Amino acid sequence: MLKLLSSILFGLILGWSLHYFSNDYTQEKNQPLLTKEDCTDSYEVVEKVVIKKVIEYVPKIKIVYKTKKVEKKDDNKSKDLFLIALKKKEFDTAMGHYEEADEEKHPSYRSALYAYFEKRQLESPIQAIEEMQTFIELEPENKLFVFQLTRLFEKKGEYNLALNLLVDLSYIIPFNEKKSVHTRIKIISKSYIGKLSEAENFKDLIDFLMTRIDIGTLSEFYSYELAKVYLKLKKYYESIELLQALKDNELYKERAIELLNYVKLKLEELEEYPIQIPLIRYGLHYLVKAKVDNIDVTLLLDTGASTTTIDINKIQYLPIVRENVLFHTAAGKLYENIHVAKEFKIGSTTLTNFNVSASRFTGNSSDGLLGMNFLGNFKFKIDQREAILYLGKKSR
Repeated sequence: MLKLLSSILFGLILGWSLHYFSNDYTQEKNQPLLTKEDCTDSYEVVEKVVIKKVIEYVPKIKIVYKTKKVEKKDDNKSKDLFLIALKKKEFDTAMGHYEEADEEKHPSYRSALYAYFEKRQLESPIQAIEEMQTFIELEPENKLFVFQLTRLFEKKGEYNLALNLLVDLSYIIPFNEKKSVHTRIKIISKSYIGKLSEAENFKDLIDFLMTRIDIGTLSEFYSYELAKVYLKLKKYYESIELLQALKDNELYKERAIELLNYVKLKLEELEEYPIQIPLIRYGLHYLVKAKVDNIDVTLLLDTGASTTTIDINKIQYLPIVRENVLFHTAAGKLYENIHVAKEFKIGSTTLTNFNVSASRFTGNSSDGLLGMNFLGNFKFKIDQREAILYLGKKSR
């Protein structure tokens, strides 16, 4: 039985260990495994050799197996815990690994964080803002992430939050980096100013600009913008006060002087034409609101018409002072009645016993024409750019 077992083991070991033992066999190829003397009892010799080889090489097999297992453990340990946490959206855990990491890893971590925030703000803007603020508290001087957050604030309409963040940044960064921050402040501010102006929300606009002037960062920029708002609202003296202060500023000096000259012309205009009536643009023409004995009408401004004409349906109850009066119009000769209104009012100007002709107007844009029998009572001019009718005292 022992001889049979030895033979089987010998065959198995030779086949299975061929690769591992190749070097040993190469070294011993000139040495016979059995000598002539050993052949007298071959089974006994084979048994000794097999046992010797098994004892000698089995430990080597175990060592190879252990080495592979250790290498697998090392691969797991080499994985980056910061990136793993970030991928799982475990932000607080990732920040813990960020703070513990060597400085040389931070640049690559920041790149991963920037991409993470870009994606995060699309998925959950509120959560993204909280996480971005957390990182900025850790690195408040990092312009890249501050700019990223201000863009998100601007997108959400949180203009003041964006601007406050940039102002804080401007206090702590080197002087040579302030220009880019100031440029970003101006871009966001102009966007907000434009939005409020378009909505004609001048109260909030003035409050915003005055608050920014008080903060002190780029106060000249905000003062100039406020002067333009006052000018638009025809608050000329408030505008002059701001512009006079800007005349000493190298950056705004020329622009301030230009606006001051414009304000001067407007004040002269006010003295000459104290009455200003807003007009309504209608294509290439202008409409004006009026009252005929407390009846509201909209009239097309027509300096070529000698008499103010109003739709008959509006003034049929007014007394007729003349009948079948001939009028020469673009449509040809017309015979119309003349009515008299006790009061004819445009803006703050009122004329009494005012004559108007009655006609039929089928268009929807106006109820008639404002003619020279009104305009001829004044020194007048039309500002087409601002759509204003200026009326002044006519020279005698």
